[in-house]
Amino acid sequence: MRRIGDKVTDIKIAYIGGGSMGWAWNLMSDLANEEQLSGTVRLYDIDKEAAARNEKIGNSLKNHPNAKSQWDYIAVDTLEEALKGADFVIISILPGTFDEMESDVHLPEKYGIYQSVGDTVGPGGHVRALRTIPMFVEFANAIKQWAPEAWVINYTNPMTLCVRTLYEAFPEIKAFGCCHEVFGTQELLKSALADIEGIQAGHRRDIKVNVIGINHFTWLDKATYEGRDLFPIYKKLSTNTMKQALKEPRKVTG
Repeated sequence: MRRIGDKVTDIKIAYIGGGSMGWAWNLMSDLANEEQLSGTVRLYDIDKEAAARNEKIGNSLKNHPNAKSQWDYIAVDTLEEALKGADFVIISILPGTFDEMESDVHLPEKYGIYQSVGDTVGPGGHVRALRTIPMFVEFANAIKQWAPEAWVINYTNPMTLCVRTLYEAFPEIKAFGCCHEVFGTQELLKSALADIEGIQAGHRRDIKVNVIGINHFTWLDKATYEGRDLFPIYKKLSTNTMKQALKEPRKVTG
C-alpha cells in the first residue's frame, strides 16, 4: 500500500467468500466510485467458479465510463494466496446451505419459538454459531500466519460470535463487524421525520442514535435530530402503519 498525495494505491484486499453475489458486488461498486483508492482484490471462495465470475465482473468495471478508480480482481485457489501481504481482509460467507439457514429460522417455530432473526439469537442463532465458529477459528489462524497486520472486516452472522471468535483465536487481530441494520433504522427515522413533521434531514448520519444489544438483536434507547427526540415521531409512524394494515383486507393464498 502506497500513499501518493491524497491517494492510496496498491492496496491489497483479501476477500474470503469472494463468490458472493451480494456484499462482493456492493464492494466492487463502492471501490469503483472511490477515486482516492486503488489496488487489487483477491477473491477466495470454496466455490471457485463463483469467484471466477466475480473476477470478470470486477475487472469489467475498469472500463465503465463512470469508474473513478482502477481495481484488479483475481480469483485465487487458497486462503494463503488470498491473505499473503493483505492490507485488508473481508469475510463474507454463508455458513452452510440455504436449506440449513431455512431450518435455523423456521424449525423453532414448530415449538412455539419465533425469532426476530434466525441467524443470531435463539435456537437458530445457536445452531448457526455451531456451524460457523470452527470456520472462523480457521480464518483467524490463517490471518495470524499470512496477514497479521491486516484490518479485518466481517459481514458474516452471527456477527458478535464471529468477531469474538477471531479475537479468541488471535487476540492481536484488528477486526470489527459491519451491518447495515442501524443505517436502515436511521433512514427510516429520517423518512418519518420528513413525512410526519415535514422536516428534511440532510443525511441519515444527522439522525443520532444510541445503540445497545448485539447485531440483529439491536435496541435503540435514544434517537434525536438536532436535539429533538424522535421516539414520539416513530410512535406516530408505527401507529399509522398499524391502522393502515388493519384497513387493508388480508390476501389469502393457498
